[in-house]
Parts: sequence; structure tokens; C-alpha cells
Amino acid sequence: MEPITIDTILTWLKESVEQKRIIDAHTWVDAAQKLNVLIGDEHDKLFNLQQQVAIKKAALIVAGDSVAKAKALSECWDEYREMKRQEAKIGQIEEAIRIAKVQSRLKDNETRSY
Repeated sequence: MEPITIDTILTWLKESVEQKRIIDAHTWVDAAQKLNVLIGDEHDKLFNLQQQVAIKKAALIVAGDSVAKAKALSECWDEYREMKRQEAKIGQIEEAIRIAKVQSRLKDNETRSY
């Protein structure tokens, strides 16, 4: 059995949206709960990337470059790009959790109406 990860949940949600599958309230809550538990690992990845960028930036400043130059150069690094992608991924996860909560409430209200 494949372990559940942020990526498997996000991929499943994306495929469900693309295929216009109806997702019940329980599944929305389950997805949000799992995303909320697993998001800590994504934050850890982000913090490590931020530290790598900061260390390299600090080295440039210590070597005599200005803060502005170090910042501009840092935006060219692969670590910086990965850091920004990780920030975007965390934003997507947080938004998926918010949407899952709303969808769950809507589905629950729909069920109660019948």
C-alpha cells in the first residue's frame, strides 16, 4: 500500500476536479485533515531552503557585496527558485484545506436539506 503524502492528496484532488467527480463531505474533511497533518513536513522543507539561501546571501555580504546585490544574485539560484516553489505549494495546500472545509459544509447543508 502506497503511503499517503501531500502530493498524492493534491494529485487526487486535481484529477477529481479535472474529471468533474463529485466529492462527498466526508472525503473533503478527510482530505483537509490529512493535508493539515502533513503540512508540517512541507514547512520543514521551506525552512531548510530559506536557511540555504540566507547562508549563501550572508557569504556574499561578508565577502563585500552589498545587501541589494546579494539579494539580486540570490534570486538567480536554484535554491531560491525551489524556495519560491515550496512557498507556492504551501499556499496551495492551505487553500485546499480552506476549500475542503467550505465544500464539506456545503455538502453537509445539501444533505440536511433533503
